[in-house]
Order: sequence, then structure tokens, then C-alpha cells
Amino acid sequence: MNLGENIREARKAAGVTQKELAEYLDVYQKDISRWENGEQIPNALTFAKICKALGASADKILEL
Repeated sequence: MNLGENIREARKAAGVTQKELAEYLDVYQKDISRWENGEQIPNALTFAKICKALGASADKILEL
């Protein structure tokens, strides 16, 4: 899997919608969609917030 797919899987496993995650991160829902579809990648600070919001480790999402 790639980063976007891993973010999607972590979000779904946490039971969080794209809209809910976007509101938590203070970004547009379209940003979440773009990350998950591999069109863009979140910056490091946002990635850390994603991990916190979803209760997922960065290692797992990055497949380290």
C-alpha cells in the first residue's frame, strides 16, 4: 500500500469520516480526499496530527 491508502485504512479503522478528520485538522475535506487518493501528501506537522487524531502510529502508516 501507499501512504494515502494507509491513511484511509487508519481513518476507517478509527471510525472517522473524511469530514470529521478535516474538521479536527482544520483543513478542507477535499484535502483528505487528495491525500488518500495519492494526489498530494500532508506535510510533516499535519501528518503528526493525523496520527494523533486516528490513534495510529506513524510507523504503521508509513509501513516502517
